[in-house]
Amino acid sequence: MWKTLRQIHRAGVPTEPPPSTDDALRVAETLQARILDVLGRALCIRAVDGGSCNGCELEMHALGNPFYNLEGLAIRFLASPRHADMLLVTGPVPKNMEVALRR
Repeated sequence: MWKTLRQIHRAGVPTEPPPSTDDALRVAETLQARILDVLGRALCIRAVDGGSCNGCELEMHALGNPFYNLEGLAIRFLASPRHADMLLVTGPVPKNMEVALRR
């Protein structure tokens, strides 16, 4: 164990150089600023399942994880259509659901 600690002490803590700026980060910052300029707050989306296979819903839930971090871009999914700015319908809409969606 002492041999390992001495080796660590001699070598120090190796670090990587900082990453270069990525164009995707600039696009994300521009998108966030544009949303806040236009709406003054986060873009709120109400998602409605119109008969899909749940693949779209899985993708929408994945957008909330730390990798995509959609809330960091000022975009949120809501449960209430009253507070929503946009309606997102997934799947083929049957005739019975069409009337409810148009309301």
